Amino acid sequence: MPPPERYNSGYNVGVGGAVVKDGRLLMVRRSSRRGRGNWQVPGGFIEPEETIECAVVREVAEEAGVTAEVKGILGVRNRYDPDVGNSMYIVLLLAPVHGEPTPDQHEVDRAGYFSLEEIQALEQVPPINLEIAQRALAPDQKLLLPKTVNNINRGSYTLFVG
Repeated sequence: MPPPERYNSGYNVGVGGAVVKDGRLLMVRRSSRRGRGNWQVPGGFIEPEETIECAVVREVAEEAGVTAEVKGILGVRNRYDPDVGNSMYIVLLLAPVHGEPTPDQHEVDRAGYFSLEEIQALEQVPPINLEIAQRALAPDQKLLLPKTVNNINRGSYTLFVG
């Protein structure tokens, strides 16, 4: 199923939340739309009024029942597909604050924390999610870290820097 029309403007931005707890990565199994049966990090599209940080925290809570906080950007994927246009996917590393993995039973039917070995043994893990798991669970994560910047007459914003 293609993305909802409001995202199909020729360019869309999505987020993925790599939540790590005790050396294990939060993964969900898709039960709806394209990718049904795939194990991946929770995530989705950014709403027009959201920042990437707000969107990823919302998506993780909605899909997996875990409240988490952003630690930094783990990676960015850009892709052009003639059927859906150009898209960007930003993967953020998060730390859980509270809640245990509970699938929403709408978009995902399973959720849990997995070690890298357990993720590699799951069926239907897209290559991008294997790469995310390796990076998120690595002892030497390389992140772009959030920094609040005050903009004269325009409030503040977050700049992610290395």
